Amino acid sequence: MGAVPVLIGELGIPFDLDAKRAYRTGDFRTQVAAMDRTLRAMDDNLLSYTLWNYTADNTNARGDMWNDEDLSIFSRDQQADPGDIHSGGRALQAVVRPYALATAGEPLRMSFDIRRRVFEFVFRHDPTVTEPSLIFVPDYQYPKGYRVEVTDDSYKVCSDEQILAYRHSLERELHTVRVKPK
Repeated sequence: MGAVPVLIGELGIPFDLDAKRAYRTGDFRTQVAAMDRTLRAMDDNLLSYTLWNYTADNTNARGDMWNDEDLSIFSRDQQADPGDIHSGGRALQAVVRPYALATAGEPLRMSFDIRRRVFEFVFRHDPTVTEPSLIFVPDYQYPKGYRVEVTDDSYKVCSDEQILAYRHSLERELHTVRVKPK
């Protein structure tokens, strides 16, 4: 389709996979793997997407209460601590991932390895853009902090916003940003 922006809507996985086994065992590894494969495909193709869905009153028995679906990344049945923002989340290891929020040029490659928690982003800068590229780096993936490897030394970690601001130099055309756990 050329340079036409694309947004994939209503992307998700059914959490009641394998005859709802995870609801009985509490082991959601199959769902995490399925969600990660889905989101890796989006990253590999540099596609924007919306996740379907978040249903605040989801339960394992009732699902999303629409069309017999259970695609919610949240369920009250998995919520052990209402004071914890992540409690009740399903497949968050795959869902809450780093991504390029704003790019000062053309994105070329983006990937996240959930096992090693390594994020990599490669882009070609636009020399007319003076603002930094912004990358969302969630505390969820890096609770003990992270290391940054960049092709240029100019970056700033904005911890409160969970943002990494990378300012490219004009000395090279391609830039790589890599984030790894400390």
